[in-house]
Amino acid sequence: MSDQLSERLLNYKNTVASKYLPVRSDQISSRVFDLDNYYVSTKIDGHLCFILKDKNNITIVNHNSTAFEREELSKEISNILKNEDGIFVGEIYFHCDEKRTRSYDLKKEISNSKSDIRISVFDLLEHNNKTFSENEWSIKKDLLKSLFPNSGKVYFLDEIELNSKKDIEAEFNSRVVDSKEEGLIVRGENGPVFKIKEYLSFDMAILGFITGYQNDSTLMKEILVGVMSSENTFLIIGVIANGFSISDREKLAVDFEKIKVNSDILQMSSSKIPFTMIEPKHVVEVESTDIINSTTNGIIKKHILKFDKTYIVEDYCPSVSLTTPVFTRFRSDKKINISDIGLNQIERIIAFGEEKESVDKKSPSKILRKELYVKEMKGLKMVKKFFIWETNSASTEYPKYVYYGIDYSPSRATKLNRDIKVTNDKAQALKIFDAEIESNIKKGWSKV
Repeated sequence: MSDQLSERLLNYKNTVASKYLPVRSDQISSRVFDLDNYYVSTKIDGHLCFILKDKNNITIVNHNSTAFEREELSKEISNILKNEDGIFVGEIYFHCDEKRTRSYDLKKEISNSKSDIRISVFDLLEHNNKTFSENEWSIKKDLLKSLFPNSGKVYFLDEIELNSKKDIEAEFNSRVVDSKEEGLIVRGENGPVFKIKEYLSFDMAILGFITGYQNDSTLMKEILVGVMSSENTFLIIGVIANGFSISDREKLAVDFEKIKVNSDILQMSSSKIPFTMIEPKHVVEVESTDIINSTTNGIIKKHILKFDKTYIVEDYCPSVSLTTPVFTRFRSDKKINISDIGLNQIERIIAFGEEKESVDKKSPSKILRKELYVKEMKGLKMVKKFFIWETNSASTEYPKYVYYGIDYSPSRATKLNRDIKVTNDKAQALKIFDAEIESNIKKGWSKV
């Protein structure tokens, strides 16, 4: 396969398939746009695939151009397309009667020649040397319906036309709630494409936190969560910022401070503040509208951390990201173990990404210096934090050392100020750190 074709397939994954708008089943009326007509099909949970047919040559590949070796599918495609050539897009999946499709099942079953593997074709890039654009859906749909049957091992995933969001809700209840399908794909004539699913729920361990909610340094702002990959070992999943009340944030900031621990990794929050890591004692339930294993930059990779009084980086490997994650509740009935917060929660929904080629691992960032100072005036507490860390980045696009300062004062109009300085010289970085403390810390400040 040519590099140009490989890039074309990957580009489809990044620019077309990844643009579907996730909608939770209880948000159909509020988040699906008002359109004259809606075209609805069943969402199948497998792997994106491409059927490449050039005369008698038939290849089935994923977006990374890795082949799916299934002789029975190639034979059926040959019988269906005969003298037709082209590039067709579909979802390859493991079929089991009365069982919801899962991408993880395909990963387990694809090498078993006796498994029932199918392809639902839903798009077209090229037919007999004629290419098609993304918005030519009506033309492509008519062509696909004329080429592929509506059933069998390789078939066209047909749509039904609906006129209202109430109809979409009824169709969702019929296909997903009653018939246990994965979800719905809803598209406009030339408009957006929505993927509608029931909300996803996961139980995860809290690994770290930061404060500074609404410029109040005493309130917990975000938590870092992960799932267990083996005993005392956690795969980072992401950051949760929503779902907490103000009273939650007040209490959790105090509770977490009591169980903070050291770490040899500098895990950054969405606001570019390093997380304070804590003992993995708390399990939370997190809801999400969707889960993804790759972005336009490739598969999602995050750190695996081993906890033994402190966090130590063990690996940097495929992970996932949650779409609009929300904290739901603490799970006091769940424990920090594989059974309750294991990887299987993720794998029952989506397979972890696989890279075409291995990528050199980057050493984790490392904190070199960190100091915290507090001062009280008229009953108000002011806080200043100073950090310096080594990024361990081999890229020339990133600095080797970063100084980061946080200055919180509740009496100012702008309560929270931040300062960042970067350099590629370690000695200079340490001088910056010392100079900032000398100029900012005067009489009345106490080191914590």
